[in-house]
Amino acid sequence: MTDEVFWELVGMLDGVVDEDGADLLGERLSSLGAEEVEAFCAHLAAKARALTALALEVRPVPDVSDDGGPPIPLVGDAYENLLYAMVAAGRERYEAVLADPAAAEDEEWDAGEAELLVDAVATVLWDVAGLDWYEEFDSLLSGLPVDGRWYDTRRGSAWKSAPRQYENAAHALDRALNDSAEWRAWWSQTGLRKSKVGVTVNEGRDLWQVERGRTIARAEFRMGRSYFADRDPAALTKLAVEETAHIMDAIARALDMTPPPPLPPSSR
Repeated sequence: MTDEVFWELVGMLDGVVDEDGADLLGERLSSLGAEEVEAFCAHLAAKARALTALALEVRPVPDVSDDGGPPIPLVGDAYENLLYAMVAAGRERYEAVLADPAAAEDEEWDAGEAELLVDAVATVLWDVAGLDWYEEFDSLLSGLPVDGRWYDTRRGSAWKSAPRQYENAAHALDRALNDSAEWRAWWSQTGLRKSKVGVTVNEGRDLWQVERGRTIARAEFRMGRSYFADRDPAALTKLAVEETAHIMDAIARALDMTPPPPLPPSSR
């Protein structure tokens, strides 16, 4: 994909990221082949990465969300959104900032929904090419040290905090599985780099899904609001063990693997 084609596609956003524009771009990308989608992602990541070299996070860059107040430097997610908002603004405005970072302070940007651009691109990348944006392209994660985990978990709750006893036991199991040579050898039969597993408790209903990509597998497990059911601390620890066994059995079945080994001794 040439730079010209990339900017033509970005032009579908009409200078700002909103839900309609992100959906329109996502539909267009979905009609392309895997190689073209990957090339678009490489362009997008490279352009955002080029902006990170300009130290924009220390500049008071105006944003529409300032509501007329004085601009302040953006940090964290707001800073990342600014980078993609600058790309979404189009080639002329993007290259003006690249040539003179101070120019960023001369214009008002709209970074509020810029994450929708990444969401749309990440969805198409997985669906069409079987690749994970955050593993392969994310401009802010690419410079970090390589994560050696084969079992990468993300845990959360849909409406209130999970009991601490359960959380502690679940995280301890996650670490034990990553540290286990036996479990790492078991996972190696997939030929994949890692499994990314999301576990969300206190959801409206139970649901699980496992998908195999080109370099990783992704899985989502959602547990209903009766999941904890007034269990005592010992029962919560047992629940975390049963949960891990369920996750591993589900992954093994979905990826056509051999049965999982026994869980690490400290978890039984």
